[in-house]
Amino acid sequence: MYKRQELDDMTHRFWVSAALTLPLFVYAMGDLIPGQPLMHLVPADWAAWLQFALAAPVVLWGGWPFFVRGWQSLISWNLNMFTLIGLGVSVAYGYSVVAALAPQIFPESFREGGAVAVYFEAAGVIVTLILLGQVLELRARSQTGAAIKKLLGLAAKTARRIREDGSDEDVPLDAVHVGDRLRVRPGEKVPVDGIVLEG
Repeated sequence: MYKRQELDDMTHRFWVSAALTLPLFVYAMGDLIPGQPLMHLVPADWAAWLQFALAAPVVLWGGWPFFVRGWQSLISWNLNMFTLIGLGVSVAYGYSVVAALAPQIFPESFREGGAVAVYFEAAGVIVTLILLGQVLELRARSQTGAAIKKLLGLAAKTARRIREDGSDEDVPLDAVHVGDRLRVRPGEKVPVDGIVLEG
Protein backbone atom coordinates (compact mmCIF):
# COMPACT_ATOMS: atom_id res chain seq x y z
CA MET A 1 0.00 0.00 0.00
CA TYR A 2 1.20 3.50 -0.80
CA LYS A 3 2.73 4.99 2.39
CA ARG A 4 0.43 8.04 2.52
CA GLN A 5 -2.64 5.82 2.11
CA GLU A 6 -1.34 3.51 4.83
CA LEU A 7 -0.81 6.47 7.17
CA ASP A 8 -4.31 7.80 6.44
CA ASP A 9 -5.82 4.34 6.97
CA MET A 10 -4.00 3.76 10.27
CA THR A 11 -4.87 7.28 11.47
CA HIS A 12 -8.57 6.68 10.71
CA ARG A 13 -8.48 3.30 12.45
CA PHE A 14 -6.74 4.86 15.45
CA TRP A 15 -9.25 7.67 15.98
CA VAL A 16 -12.29 5.40 15.63
CA SER A 17 -10.70 2.83 17.95
CA ALA A 18 -9.71 5.48 20.49
CA ALA A 19 -13.26 6.88 20.54
CA LEU A 20 -14.63 3.40 21.34
CA THR A 21 -11.82 2.29 23.65
CA LEU A 22 -11.97 5.29 25.98
CA PRO A 23 -15.53 4.60 27.26
CA LEU A 24 -14.78 0.86 27.28
CA PHE A 25 -11.71 1.39 29.45
CA VAL A 26 -13.43 3.87 31.77
CA TYR A 27 -16.41 1.55 32.27
CA ALA A 28 -14.24 -1.55 32.80
CA MET A 29 -12.10 0.27 35.36
CA GLY A 30 -15.16 1.87 36.98
CA ASP A 31 -15.10 -0.57 39.90
CA LEU A 32 -11.92 1.18 41.08
CA ILE A 33 -13.80 4.47 41.55
CA PRO A 34 -15.03 4.84 45.16
CA GLY A 35 -18.73 4.05 45.30
CA GLN A 36 -18.57 2.47 41.84
CA PRO A 37 -20.94 5.02 40.24
CA LEU A 38 -20.45 3.65 36.70
CA MET A 39 -21.47 0.13 37.66
CA HIS A 40 -25.02 1.36 38.32
CA LEU A 41 -25.43 2.87 34.85
CA VAL A 42 -25.88 -0.49 33.13
CA PRO A 43 -27.59 -3.58 34.58
CA ALA A 44 -25.09 -6.30 35.54
CA ASP A 45 -26.62 -8.67 32.95
CA TRP A 46 -25.77 -6.20 30.19
CA ALA A 47 -22.28 -5.17 31.31
CA ALA A 48 -20.45 -7.82 29.27
CA TRP A 49 -22.60 -7.05 26.21
CA LEU A 50 -21.89 -3.32 26.46
CA GLN A 51 -18.16 -4.05 26.58
CA PHE A 52 -18.52 -6.52 23.69
CA ALA A 53 -20.33 -3.87 21.59
CA LEU A 54 -17.55 -1.33 22.20
CA ALA A 55 -14.66 -3.78 21.74
CA ALA A 56 -15.85 -5.68 18.65
CA PRO A 57 -15.22 -2.87 16.12
CA VAL A 58 -11.90 -1.99 17.74
CA VAL A 59 -10.57 -5.55 17.67
CA LEU A 60 -12.13 -6.84 14.45
CA TRP A 61 -11.84 -3.70 12.30
CA GLY A 62 -9.18 -1.57 14.00
CA GLY A 63 -6.91 -4.52 14.67
CA TRP A 64 -7.48 -6.32 11.36
CA PRO A 65 -4.12 -5.26 9.80
CA PHE A 66 -2.31 -6.72 12.83
CA PHE A 67 -4.13 -10.04 12.52
CA VAL A 68 -3.22 -10.18 8.82
CA ARG A 69 0.45 -9.47 9.56
CA GLY A 70 0.43 -11.91 12.47
CA TRP A 71 -1.05 -14.65 10.27
CA GLN A 72 1.54 -13.96 7.56
CA SER A 73 4.30 -14.25 10.16
CA LEU A 74 2.95 -17.64 11.25
CA ILE A 75 2.72 -18.92 7.66
CA SER A 76 6.27 -17.82 6.85
CA TRP A 77 7.46 -18.89 10.31
CA ASN A 78 9.06 -15.46 10.63
CA LEU A 79 7.62 -14.62 14.04
CA ASN A 80 7.58 -10.95 14.99
CA MET A 81 5.77 -8.32 17.04
CA PHE A 82 2.52 -8.84 15.11
CA THR A 83 2.53 -12.53 16.01
CA LEU A 84 2.55 -11.57 19.68
CA ILE A 85 -0.07 -8.83 19.23
CA GLY A 86 -2.38 -11.14 17.30
CA LEU A 87 -2.01 -13.89 19.86
CA GLY A 88 -2.53 -11.63 22.89
CA VAL A 89 -5.53 -9.78 21.48
CA SER A 90 -7.11 -12.99 20.14
CA VAL A 91 -6.85 -14.73 23.51
CA ALA A 92 -8.22 -11.78 25.51
CA TYR A 93 -11.04 -11.13 23.05
CA GLY A 94 -11.87 -14.80 22.36
CA TYR A 95 -11.99 -15.67 26.05
CA SER A 96 -14.22 -12.66 26.73
CA VAL A 97 -16.63 -13.55 23.90
CA VAL A 98 -16.99 -17.08 25.28
CA ALA A 99 -17.46 -15.68 28.80
CA ALA A 100 -20.22 -13.35 27.53
CA LEU A 101 -21.99 -15.97 25.39
CA ALA A 102 -21.69 -19.02 27.65
CA PRO A 103 -20.78 -18.02 31.21
CA GLN A 104 -22.27 -21.26 32.53
CA ILE A 105 -19.37 -23.34 31.17
CA PHE A 106 -16.91 -21.64 33.54
CA PRO A 107 -16.34 -23.02 37.04
CA GLU A 108 -17.44 -21.03 40.07
CA SER A 109 -13.84 -20.00 40.81
CA PHE A 110 -13.87 -17.87 37.61
CA ARG A 111 -16.75 -15.73 38.87
CA GLU A 112 -16.43 -12.33 40.50
CA GLY A 113 -19.63 -11.04 42.04
CA GLY A 114 -21.59 -13.76 40.23
CA ALA A 115 -20.28 -12.92 36.73
CA VAL A 116 -17.34 -14.29 34.77
CA ALA A 117 -14.72 -11.57 34.28
CA VAL A 118 -14.21 -10.34 30.72
CA TYR A 119 -11.15 -8.67 29.22
CA PHE A 120 -12.62 -6.72 26.33
CA GLU A 121 -10.94 -3.55 27.59
CA ALA A 122 -7.50 -5.21 27.50
CA ALA A 123 -7.99 -6.24 23.86
CA GLY A 124 -9.30 -2.79 22.93
CA VAL A 125 -6.53 -0.89 24.70
CA ILE A 126 -3.79 -3.08 23.17
CA VAL A 127 -5.15 -2.55 19.64
CA THR A 128 -5.55 1.20 20.15
CA LEU A 129 -2.05 1.64 21.56
CA ILE A 130 -0.51 -0.39 18.74
CA LEU A 131 -2.47 1.70 16.23
CA LEU A 132 -1.05 4.84 17.86
CA GLY A 133 2.45 3.38 17.54
CA GLN A 134 1.87 2.59 13.86
CA VAL A 135 0.59 6.13 13.19
CA LEU A 136 3.65 7.65 14.88
CA GLU A 137 6.01 5.31 13.01
CA LEU A 138 4.41 5.96 9.61
CA ARG A 139 4.40 9.72 10.24
CA ALA A 140 8.10 9.62 11.17
CA ARG A 141 8.90 7.60 8.04
CA SER A 142 6.97 10.07 5.92
CA GLN A 143 8.91 13.00 7.38
CA THR A 144 12.21 11.15 6.93
CA GLY A 145 11.40 10.50 3.28
CA ALA A 146 10.60 14.17 2.73
CA ALA A 147 13.88 15.21 4.40
CA ILE A 148 15.87 12.83 2.17
CA LYS A 149 14.16 14.26 -0.92
CA LYS A 150 15.09 17.78 0.20
CA LEU A 151 18.70 16.69 0.70
CA LEU A 152 18.78 15.14 -2.75
CA GLY A 153 17.41 18.41 -4.11
CA LEU A 154 20.42 20.21 -2.67
CA ALA A 155 22.87 18.04 -4.60
CA ALA A 156 24.59 19.47 -7.66
CA LYS A 157 23.02 18.54 -10.99
CA THR A 158 26.06 19.30 -13.16
CA ALA A 159 29.85 19.39 -12.87
CA ARG A 160 32.39 21.76 -14.41
CA ARG A 161 34.89 19.50 -16.24
CA ILE A 162 38.31 20.81 -17.31
CA ARG A 163 39.10 20.01 -20.95
CA GLU A 164 42.53 19.11 -22.29
CA ASP A 165 43.05 22.71 -23.47
CA GLY A 166 42.33 24.03 -19.94
CA SER A 167 38.86 25.44 -20.67
CA ASP A 168 35.76 24.42 -18.68
CA GLU A 169 32.58 22.74 -19.81
CA ASP A 170 29.41 22.01 -17.80
CA VAL A 171 28.38 18.34 -18.04
CA PRO A 172 25.63 16.30 -16.36
CA LEU A 173 26.81 14.23 -13.38
CA ASP A 174 26.33 10.93 -15.19
CA ALA A 175 28.90 12.11 -17.80
CA VAL A 176 31.63 12.44 -15.14
CA HIS A 177 34.07 9.51 -15.15
CA VAL A 178 36.93 8.39 -12.93
CA GLY A 179 40.02 10.40 -13.86
CA ASP A 180 38.16 13.53 -14.99
CA ARG A 181 39.43 16.80 -13.53
CA LEU A 182 36.72 19.10 -12.21
CA ARG A 183 36.76 22.73 -11.16
CA VAL A 184 34.67 23.91 -8.19
CA ARG A 185 34.41 27.68 -7.93
CA PRO A 186 33.92 29.45 -4.59
CA GLY A 187 30.31 29.05 -3.39
CA GLU A 188 29.53 26.17 -5.77
CA LYS A 189 28.40 22.72 -4.62
CA VAL A 190 30.94 19.91 -4.79
CA PRO A 191 29.33 17.60 -7.39
CA VAL A 192 31.14 14.29 -6.69
CA ASP A 193 33.67 12.70 -4.36
CA GLY A 194 37.28 13.14 -5.39
CA ILE A 195 40.79 14.23 -4.47
CA VAL A 196 41.67 17.93 -4.19
CA LEU A 197 44.57 18.57 -6.57
CA GLU A 198 44.99 22.29 -5.97
CA GLY A 199 43.27 25.22 -4.28
